[in-house]
Amino acid sequence: MFLEKSTGRQNSTGKLGGGLCRMRVTMTSFSPDVSVVVCTQNRSALLGRVCREALQQKLSGQQWELVIVDNCSTDDTQDIARAIESENPENVCVIQETELGLSAARNAGVRSSRGEYVVFLDDDAFPEPGWLQAIVGALQSGGIRCAGGPVQPLFQGELPRWFLGRFLPYLSVWDLGDKERELTYDEYPRGANIGFRKNALEAAGGFCTDLGRKGNNLLSCEETELCLRIERLGGRIVYAPEARVRHLINIERISPTWLIERFEAQGRSEAIINWRHGGLQALIQGTRTFSNRWRAAASEIDNGGDLFVRCQRRSFFGYLRGSLPALLTVDRCRWPKGSRPARWAPSR
Repeated sequence: MFLEKSTGRQNSTGKLGGGLCRMRVTMTSFSPDVSVVVCTQNRSALLGRVCREALQQKLSGQQWELVIVDNCSTDDTQDIARAIESENPENVCVIQETELGLSAARNAGVRSSRGEYVVFLDDDAFPEPGWLQAIVGALQSGGIRCAGGPVQPLFQGELPRWFLGRFLPYLSVWDLGDKERELTYDEYPRGANIGFRKNALEAAGGFCTDLGRKGNNLLSCEETELCLRIERLGGRIVYAPEARVRHLINIERISPTWLIERFEAQGRSEAIINWRHGGLQALIQGTRTFSNRWRAAASEIDNGGDLFVRCQRRSFFGYLRGSLPALLTVDRCRWPKGSRPARWAPSR
């Protein structure tokens, strides 16, 4: 029998304690080695498809569970999630996180997970055959604390002519080829397809709730900031080429308005990372970095490039607008007692 209940709130430093109200009782000896966490909000139509595809994954000689985290949904997400749980009572668990935000939901999933490895899959990302085996296999290598694989686009509709490949990273599209490689800041796995050793998540303190999607807010980089903490604590991070997912991208996102807002949010997100890890000096250095990106884009205007320049400009101003609130309201990184994190400076 597994019985756990916890209450409280998780703070912006990324601590995993608190923040979840749930009761999970399982009359079974099932003890998973791996936990796959899917966080969701108001995407019931997609949730059922993603979870049922995920449940077809096989792990050689290991057991795994699926943890569905409902984050303040107002549609029929609970009904869909509970139906999946009732179909798979031993290895599916549904919990609710009442603190709005993807980072809060992910931390809730970590707390509820029972596996030695915790793997995150977006509620609009469809895993390819062998995905879970590949990402867990990478995590089982010595010294590896985090691994992630390619995120390939699955567009709902035809792309407009003006759309450029340079916009793809802002849609979580990511593919480094067919060879495994070690990763360092600022090239980390994407949150749609990423896994961790659970003890590394706990040591680093979990996802920072100042970052990540929250309602209509397009802030991001919560997995980037967490990976940076893991790297600074000496953990290795790798790219697992066989751990592939197909990420559904609604064609409505392929609009100048959405992309400009996404770039601005990127600037605000990176301001938070720079402040948390490098303080005022890093914030100032980041201002030069974003200014240089804008100028570089302006010097290479081509077909559709004018939109990319506008996006980079908004990213620069987003960074400036995000710097003061970060300085005033966001906590600097807190490290485990006795640890000596590696020094860090933002990319130029």
